[in-house]
Amino acid sequence: MSEKKKPTDALQEQLDKYLPELQKIYGSLKTNLLNPVGNLLNRSSNNLSDTIQLGVDLINKELRGKHTKNYWRYSYEELNKILKDEMCPCAFLDLESFDENVDWLDEEIQKYGKKVRIGTKSIRVPELTNRALKKPNIEGLFIFHPNEIQYYQEKYKQKDFLLAYPIYNRPEADVLSSAIKRDSETRVHVMVDSPAHLYLLEKSAAKHHVKLGIIVDYDASVNFMGQLAGVMRSPLRLPKEVVSLALQCNEFTHLEFRGIMGYEGQEAGIGDFSVIYSLMKQKSRRENVARRSAIVKALKEAGLEPEIVNGGGSGCFQDTADEDPVTEVTIGSGLFKSYIFDPIESMDNFKPSLFMALRIVRFPKNGVATCFSGGYVSSAINKSPKVVLPEGCKETPREGFGEVQTPILYNPNEVFFNLGDIIICRLAKAGEPMERFNEVAIISKGKIVDHYPTNRGCGLWCG
Repeated sequence: MSEKKKPTDALQEQLDKYLPELQKIYGSLKTNLLNPVGNLLNRSSNNLSDTIQLGVDLINKELRGKHTKNYWRYSYEELNKILKDEMCPCAFLDLESFDENVDWLDEEIQKYGKKVRIGTKSIRVPELTNRALKKPNIEGLFIFHPNEIQYYQEKYKQKDFLLAYPIYNRPEADVLSSAIKRDSETRVHVMVDSPAHLYLLEKSAAKHHVKLGIIVDYDASVNFMGQLAGVMRSPLRLPKEVVSLALQCNEFTHLEFRGIMGYEGQEAGIGDFSVIYSLMKQKSRRENVARRSAIVKALKEAGLEPEIVNGGGSGCFQDTADEDPVTEVTIGSGLFKSYIFDPIESMDNFKPSLFMALRIVRFPKNGVATCFSGGYVSSAINKSPKVVLPEGCKETPREGFGEVQTPILYNPNEVFFNLGDIIICRLAKAGEPMERFNEVAIISKGKIVDHYPTNRGCGLWCG
């Protein structure tokens, strides 16, 4: 006798069946009705969109038995005491949680026999990046600007760099070539997707009498329901296009083809609870496995064995690492686990480790506490920080997180604030907000044990 289905199973089947159509209807309404009604209503429509999506995610979350883990090592009262003398807004890090993230990542990637390359743009605190690099299965830097190389070379003796984005500027190319000139053991790999990139790099490498490694970037986005899912990076999509550019490296004396990269951002940064997103990610996974395999096969047939096959991201690194051709995956955001990654099931073992504290400076009326500053909105996704402690507090819907002040709503019958108390927030993105801070307060065993400078605090300009 077959096992009787639970009511929630039946309900989930119906949800899975009809949700794509409901999503399409809502998407049409949002596009044709909500969005055109001026800037003010457009802002409201975005809030409505987030609210509806959140509701859908929560329904799926309950039906699938998903529960959020408690990630707080310290109570609000303890943090209020620990941070009482810090200048706010301040970024602070739970060092134990960060170390646990690094330990788990190192153990997890070992199962696949691959390596992790650290994405510096998602950290932007050199001391923390270097801390992660001490693990045996984590090596090499996935940098986002040439200026990072000399700092990591001289302070941390790092020797393996992959510049994740193409450049087309001679001074920047000279920074890359100079790094190898300064230390002959340093390996610099540069991302390209055009012959023009090769000509520029060759001129610089020839001037400095060094050899630059070339990584060909290919497009890993997919088409889903008539829409682009992914990021607009490389124009190269077909194996023959990648092979053609890789072969051109042989025409330049000072360049050497080293491998390929494809960034499946639509898998690395999208949650799992929305059925429509889950279907998109499944389609993307199938297509990217086939695409990467076909490109590597074509390269080998052309006599170009790729030393580096890089892919992935924090939200899909296990899937990517499980592919035979892949040699390494890039991870950064998972070590901080900013809140946009909460809906990604594969990231459940990562713990939030980075937070922001704002200080209450006035009370404009009963039930409102106004903090200084805080408006660190993340690019592209356009999401503000999120209040997490004390529980029951939230930003105002109209003013929100502001440039110089952030009013916080609270119930004075449940929460008692004094001037100078703090509000704890999580940030939407990981590394990007660090450009607003000179340092990160490091908390370990209930006290501040150090302050690590950010890129900004180090004077490390990266655009």
